[in-house]
Amino acid sequence: MKGTENMRHTSRTQELQRGFLRKALGMNSLRLRPVASNYLAPDLFPCYNISSEAGRKFAMKTKSLALRLACSIVFTLSAITALSQTVITFDDLPSSLGGAPIPTTYQALTWSNFFVVNAVLDSNFFGYVTGANYGMVSASNVAFNGGGSPAEIDSSVTNFNFLSAYLTGAWNSNLNIEVEGFNGAQKIYDTIVVASATNATLFTFDYFNIDRLCFNSYGGQVAFGPSPEYNFVMDNFMFEFIPEPSTFLLAAMGGVWLIVFLRRRRA
Repeated sequence: MKGTENMRHTSRTQELQRGFLRKALGMNSLRLRPVASNYLAPDLFPCYNISSEAGRKFAMKTKSLALRLACSIVFTLSAITALSQTVITFDDLPSSLGGAPIPTTYQALTWSNFFVVNAVLDSNFFGYVTGANYGMVSASNVAFNGGGSPAEIDSSVTNFNFLSAYLTGAWNSNLNIEVEGFNGAQKIYDTIVVASATNATLFTFDYFNIDRLCFNSYGGQVAFGPSPEYNFVMDNFMFEFIPEPSTFLLAAMGGVWLIVFLRRRRA
């Protein structure tokens, strides 16, 4: 009799809890998993147990899958970014006394009115130094704009980010160098920097998503030679190509493949 009364009391308690939950959630009917009468529940709803062993295992597997997927995507995109960055030193180009034209296609970019010169050989031959010597960051070639006239760098394959470059006045100190960045016909960047003739200065530009760079130099005071000349010296040109959408698509496909693979292993 005593056991029967306890079972009835437990049943009434469970029914009251169901009614309370229906009112709280605004539901007319709610089916809850029955719980054995000898289950000692410390919480209000003994029939809803999310801390079961199966639940813990599922949560752990889900977190592990998400972590692996995130690491895979971050690693892939980091590798893409790292591989796309390039520092052009011009030291792999042949040069002649007085300079030689940079090939039209060089480092996957198109170069217009840019020349390359071996600063050390030139100074030794002519017996004097110029801004080319002071502007040399990595021995021993540097680039310069021919005749002090405007020069240009283009990319016809994919857009790029122009990050930085060392600039120096070849003949004039305090040389003004205007650097314009274009995306198609639209000019989206325009910066004027002032370069010394006796010190290579690193200028950070951070021109993003462009397809054309234009350089124009003017002004300053004579530092070498009898008359003003407006050539500038450039070394360690840093840029990066912007990955095409297909590259990101491959990274996403790799993440999907990882999900499928891990799910099959779990099954």
